[in-house]
Amino acid sequence: VFCSETMKKLKIVIPALLGIFPGPVHPFPEHTLTSQSAWLSEAVGGFPPSHSLSGWRTESSLISSTAGTRSQRGLLNIRGGATQAPVTTANKLQIASGSGSGGIFGGLVAISISELPQFLATSLMMFFFIFVFTTVRDTKDTLVVTKCGAEAIPFLKLYGVLPAATAFIVTYSKLSNILSRKALFYVTLIPFFVFYSLFAFVAFPARDVIHFLPGTSEQVHPAIALLRYWSFSLYFIVSELWASAGVPLLFWQCANDVTNLQQAKRFYPLFAVIGNLAPIASGKTMSAIVSRQTTNDDAGFGTTLKTLALVKVSVCVCIIFLYQVVNNMASKAKAALAGAVSSPKKQPTKKKPSFAESMTELSKSKELRSMATMVVCYNVCIELSEVLWKGILRKNYPNKADYMSFMAGFSQTVGMVSLVLQISASSIIRVLGWKNAALVTPLAMGALALPFFLSVGAGEKLVPAAVAFLIGTTQNVVSKATKYALFDPCKEMAYIPLGPDARVKGKAAVDVLGARMGRSIGSASQQIMVLLAGGNILRCAGPLGMLYLFAVIIWSRAVTALSKLFDKHSETCE
Repeated sequence: VFCSETMKKLKIVIPALLGIFPGPVHPFPEHTLTSQSAWLSEAVGGFPPSHSLSGWRTESSLISSTAGTRSQRGLLNIRGGATQAPVTTANKLQIASGSGSGGIFGGLVAISISELPQFLATSLMMFFFIFVFTTVRDTKDTLVVTKCGAEAIPFLKLYGVLPAATAFIVTYSKLSNILSRKALFYVTLIPFFVFYSLFAFVAFPARDVIHFLPGTSEQVHPAIALLRYWSFSLYFIVSELWASAGVPLLFWQCANDVTNLQQAKRFYPLFAVIGNLAPIASGKTMSAIVSRQTTNDDAGFGTTLKTLALVKVSVCVCIIFLYQVVNNMASKAKAALAGAVSSPKKQPTKKKPSFAESMTELSKSKELRSMATMVVCYNVCIELSEVLWKGILRKNYPNKADYMSFMAGFSQTVGMVSLVLQISASSIIRVLGWKNAALVTPLAMGALALPFFLSVGAGEKLVPAAVAFLIGTTQNVVSKATKYALFDPCKEMAYIPLGPDARVKGKAAVDVLGARMGRSIGSASQQIMVLLAGGNILRCAGPLGMLYLFAVIIWSRAVTALSKLFDKHSETCE
């Protein structure tokens, strides 16, 4: 009896303490107020108005009485105003979609109970995408850096990854005109996992047969080494494509399809809280698999690759299942809405534009140009600092197993730092606003990159190699953590108000081709400097640092330009 009575009280008290408020899931990013007013009136009724979201500087307060009505528990205060705003359809829309800032932990995690299934399913999908990304990133670096050297990466990214990314974008855009949204998702996703399985079970065991192995142990140019170990180079290229096609394209496109702008401001920073547990899980998984190697040679590494391939296939099945779950939620909610309101008139089917016509039209978008500049500059910065850091890393860990073990620990560190930052990311965006939150990543990266380049450029006589390596590792961790926690959510929010063509083809061009172009610009710069420096990338730290700071400045200017456009879209959506 005591337990029963206690549970009854907790059901009333806990939601009030945590700020959990009820509200139906509303997963339609392209809603219209007129077509949903009848449904909102029935769903919301006399629900009090919400606050304005245009400035992201909002706060909520639950009334102290836990026995209040549903309307009272949802009461929201407006900062800077003594009176409440009038009850409007737009306000009801915010409440219906759960966009009030009250939520779990008193506004830190503003998610309603009815939104939890959609939020958790989408977060888990992000977790699995990042899990695969982390495993293939660590594996591709292990294969290429230990055999061909870090100096080979710029050549591979410029002459291998960039053409492959261009072909991917053209193919993806053409398929988007032919296939349905779900079919396009599956056709893009599954081939990656087929390749990783074939590489682990066919290509790597036959490496001595299919590779052009040298007759002597003399050192050759990195580009020649890439051709000799061509299957490793192909693995690297496919993994680089996954880095752009996985989370940035497939996951975020799905999230943008089932999330409206009001939800995105709360959901997107929090997706990564669960999603970025993946680097920790991936690092632990890889460490456990590597530790089970019976030998420290290529045969033992081959066993590790096979085990990882089986794990990837299992993850692929989970991604497909969650994708179905999230879309089913959206379909059911949309069907319920269609039954409550009058169906809009069917628009005549328009002929889909060609790839060239789409790119020409999308290039006129100021929003896409700003986002492309941000993505290009981020990848230029990552390329300039990461390859230099990997050059030091290879000297410390020349063996494949040791290199992979270090990368597994590195991934765990990135995951833990990202998790800490992402827990407060939603509040950071709400307090700082979109512009300042989006500027955190470039400013933090630039602040840590400067001492890294200076320490490497000074040489081991002035700065020990261990110190330079520690600074570089810290810089890489912070770069990735701030990107996952702030840069990605802010960028994805800016896609939601755009049209469907911009969200599909424009996003693919920006996130895939823009990312590869940024890497290629950094790679080309490194190639020129490596040739001038006699083949040693560590001698190029000074000029690379100057290019890095230049990219950060351009990046910051693009964020400022995009923030003005995004504020206009936010006011329109409000």
